[in-house]
Formats: sequence, C-alpha cells, structure tokens
Amino acid sequence: MVVKSVGQPDQDGDCAQSAYEIKPPRNSTKALVTKSMRLGRAVVVKDFSRCSALIRMLYGRPTLRREARAYALLQGIAGIPECFGLEGKDRLVIEYIPGRLLGSFKRGSVAPEVFDRVDEIVTCAHARGVAFGDLHTSNIIITGRGEVFLIDFALATFARDIRRPGLLVRLFMELDCHASNRMRARYLLLPSPVSEGLFGVLYRFGRGLKAIRRKKKH
Repeated sequence: MVVKSVGQPDQDGDCAQSAYEIKPPRNSTKALVTKSMRLGRAVVVKDFSRCSALIRMLYGRPTLRREARAYALLQGIAGIPECFGLEGKDRLVIEYIPGRLLGSFKRGSVAPEVFDRVDEIVTCAHARGVAFGDLHTSNIIITGRGEVFLIDFALATFARDIRRPGLLVRLFMELDCHASNRMRARYLLLPSPVSEGLFGVLYRFGRGLKAIRRKKKH
C-alpha cells in the first residue's frame, strides 16, 4: 500500500522521482522502507538515515549489516529476493517483489503448497547456516503467480560451523520451524502444533511471560 511520496537518493546521490513509502516506521528506532528505482529496476530501500545518530550507530547499521550478510549467504535460493548491498552505511537495497503479504489473507484462503514452499525455503536457509529468528506473516510475500518469498532478516543468526551450529542457532532454527507450523495450522484450520524438548519448554515459558505482561497492562 502506498502511503506517501518521499525523496530517496539514487546511486549517484540524486533524488529518485518515484520513491514511495511502503512501510512507515512504527517508532523512532525503525527504518523507513520505500519502493524506488535503481538502474531501471524496482527495489526496496530500508533506510535508517532519518533516525538519530545514536539509533543509527547502535541499532540501524548493525541490523543492516546482519541483513546484508544473510542475503549474501542465501543468494541463489528460490524464494529469497536479490540483495544489491548497502548504500552508504544507513541504507540497504533489495529487489522489490510485487505481491501480497501472507498476513493479508483470510484463514482458509491459502493453498497448502504455500506452506510447503515456506518449509523448503527455511530448510535451504538452515542448510546454509542461517536462522531467520523472526518468521511471521508480515515477512512472507505471495506473488500473483503463487510464488513465495521470505523477507526481513533483521534478527537472523548464523552458524559458524554448519555441521555443528551450536545450541543458540539450533534453538532459533527450531523457532523457524515452529513458526512455519503455526502459520500452516492457522491458515489451513488445523490443530496448533505442540513443541517438545528444550525448545518447547523455553517457548512455553516465553509465551507465559508475554501473557503475564499483557494482563499487567490491562
């Protein structure tokens, strides 16, 4: 959804004429996300340049570097947009994928094959040592042709050794799988999945803390 037109520097530092805000920042720590053009191609620009210097240094730039690293490791996987790299220190340029976010669909209106593709992309990412850590309905795009793309790697974690990813990365990989299973169950009207083992214990503990905080707010 187009919110408003904004000025967006192109690769030569000039202002591109067709830049549109497609995701307004939720707060002062979040990036401005715009659709723009680079060398004749439609792209998405994640831009922290309007944030305060403190936010840019401590959060924005590390987040963009993490995303750029994730996209580089996942390059060539079907369902991962092409990344054109960092533009300066405060902007990341990514291929624009036209389509709808999974979250805009009603329950029962999404084909099972969509979730099969999500599982395949997640499996390929894990095989390269990358865990998403933040897989949800606003990070999954479905195109008009039924193609599935995963976006947003701000919370990605990386395995130093793919064969032995370590406890933390394994837990985030299990979180990815659980999130995918929950979305499948939600949209296909299936029973909610139940996680077991250490991940299951930690996941239920975290959900319990969130429930407590919600009760305190009300």
